[in-house]
Amino acid sequence: MSALQGELETLIAGYQGGWQVYCEDLATGASLTINNHQGYSASLIKLYVMLAVYQRIDDGALAEDARIDELLREMITVSSNEATNALVDILGSGSGEAGFEVVNAIAQEHGFGDSSINQYLGDVSGDPSLKRTTAEDCGRFMAAVYRGALVSAQASRSMLDLLMAQTRTSKIPGGLPAGTVTANKTGEIDGVENDVAIVFASSDTSAAIDGTAATGDYVLAVMSEDVPDSAAAQAEIRELSGTVWDAMAR
Repeated sequence: MSALQGELETLIAGYQGGWQVYCEDLATGASLTINNHQGYSASLIKLYVMLAVYQRIDDGALAEDARIDELLREMITVSSNEATNALVDILGSGSGEAGFEVVNAIAQEHGFGDSSINQYLGDVSGDPSLKRTTAEDCGRFMAAVYRGALVSAQASRSMLDLLMAQTRTSKIPGGLPAGTVTANKTGEIDGVENDVAIVFASSDTSAAIDGTAATGDYVLAVMSEDVPDSAAAQAEIRELSGTVWDAMAR
């Protein structure tokens, strides 16, 4: 991974703004981290809301029903802020503050200690730093989903299915060969372009969840902040994505 890390660091040095990257080879567990620190999550925080919902369902504290399933689908596949806020309220029994506490506690329990939410999604009057995460937390989250180790194998399967149904695929997936299978979640606000993805080296995704891992499958997480041009930043994420693909999947 050291050669790949050097390539990525060289690319990032030429980009405007601040960047952080996490990459993990799912077959070997080898990983690299560049500039990891708490940054603006934007909609990446929805991963941890999803985790909290499935943990509560697994604990028996929340009954899964058609409404919750639909809210999860909208939150992940089309990044609905309204669906996210509704799920936070459900987790908090009607209280947003209590819902934030549930999400943060469950994130901590699962080892994602640098990730937290303390503000509704879409609240432009507040401070975006009230929703924080790191590239490493997000990357390890996706690796745990892939391995069937997040909450339970069944919950991981449900989370993976939602992430594979993602409609926002212009960043990490956009830098990959046509037809590449991915499962991803983006985040974006002014000055911030983020994405985290599981990338499958082939169309055979059967190694996910069952405890094995296919050679070439990997996780990539990219976060940025203070980027002056969102289109350029998205293109740079695609460049990073293509570079990782060339090193990992071929």
